[in-house]
Amino acid sequence: MEHYYKFISWVSTFIFWISGCILVFMMLITVSDVILRYFSKSIAGTYELVSFAGALVVGFAIARTTLDEGHVFVDLLVDKIGQGGKNFFRFLTKLAGAFIFLLIAWSFYDKGNELFASQEVSMTLHIPFYPVAYGLSLCSIVEAFVLFSESFKVFHRKLK
Repeated sequence: MEHYYKFISWVSTFIFWISGCILVFMMLITVSDVILRYFSKSIAGTYELVSFAGALVVGFAIARTTLDEGHVFVDLLVDKIGQGGKNFFRFLTKLAGAFIFLLIAWSFYDKGNELFASQEVSMTLHIPFYPVAYGLSLCSIVEAFVLFSESFKVFHRKLK
């Protein structure tokens, strides 16, 4: 099981770095477009590129953020119960989250197939939409595996 955790952590970190590179691209293209507009020029399709990149940045960063416990926790109700109840609640919510992300992954994959079949592209640059949907599907699968591993860690800690 330790190899599984290490592999999931490695994949999450890898796609997190991809997310960072996409974010740098977003910043560069936005700053370049603003500077060029000052000289009455602009980069065609900046809005499209930043929109696509924004979706990918969030999708590719979510798994590593989960491993780093970077999400906001609302534990108003959980504070009132004991440690065993907290562990059980964390186990259930992480397991439920994993199943939800599997459904999201399937939905993105289905949408990607639909967009591929229709050959829908963006207005200005004619960039196809389906790679973004497939990328978000992949990220959702990785997040589901992260949540599965996190739920097993909670369950394993509970047994010790």
